Amino acid sequence: MIYLLGLCQYLLGIIFLFGILGGTEMIQFDSAKNIINRMISAYKLKTMKALCEYFGVGISVLSNRVVRNTIPAEYIIQCALDTGANLLWLCTGEGDPCVEGLQVEKKSIDVSTEALEKLERLGALKKDNLITENEYLLLKKSIFNN
Repeated sequence: MIYLLGLCQYLLGIIFLFGILGGTEMIQFDSAKNIINRMISAYKLKTMKALCEYFGVGISVLSNRVVRNTIPAEYIIQCALDTGANLLWLCTGEGDPCVEGLQVEKKSIDVSTEALEKLERLGALKKDNLITENEYLLLKKSIFNN
């Protein structure tokens, strides 16, 4: 029974990670390095080496993920199951971590009315599939770099 529950949670995690649930918008993942650092925080560990020891793998396993910037999905899901950490927070840094004793610094930015209007128009173009994801990201970046 416990195995079946764990398997269901694992599959739901995979569905969440790859955007099958929650609408048509895909998750914009953070870098592998930042994700691994959040997993270290969730487990209340100090180093990547300690995290690797916890998972029973060599340091090169996660080091290669950082170097190649590949998302360690199986470890993210395991971390969420073990610690109760929010999958969205683990993957993006957004939202509440849901880990007891872990505080997250809230960040905010000041945006001009003009930049906000441009961003809204850009979002509408993306929603209507008039621009690609890459075009959207490039144009969004140009709004905030001016």
